[in-house]
Amino acid sequence: MELRFNINQTIETELYYGLYTIYILGGHHVKTNPDFFMQIENITTGEDIELTEKWPKARDFKNGKKAVKFYEFQINEYGKFKITAHNYEDIIIKDSILEVFDLFPFSILNRLNSVILGRSQKSKNINEIEILIR
Repeated sequence: MELRFNINQTIETELYYGLYTIYILGGHHVKTNPDFFMQIENITTGEDIELTEKWPKARDFKNGKKAVKFYEFQINEYGKFKITAHNYEDIIIKDSILEVFDLFPFSILNRLNSVILGRSQKSKNINEIEILIR
């Protein structure tokens, strides 16, 4: 099972027993504020599913897009769930993991990354950021 939706959407879906992973799609460098979180609520019982934040955050490609593995969670029984991202408004997603060198904006690595490799230093727009659950 695979769910894909924009970060600013709330969806309701059925989930079956199993281990799931939440990816943030759009780039390999994700920076969130400390208040950012995902909520998965069982609509019938009103209980929240406990999410485990991944550390370090693995980078990968999912469905042809750059992805960062962010959370994992376990569903123990079938149910209908509401999935929401909270406090995502100031999330920063950039194309390359090399952009973590923002501390040194004039460094050789940033220069190589942005000019020679043609990678953008601009953050993605909220409408370009997606959540993938599989």
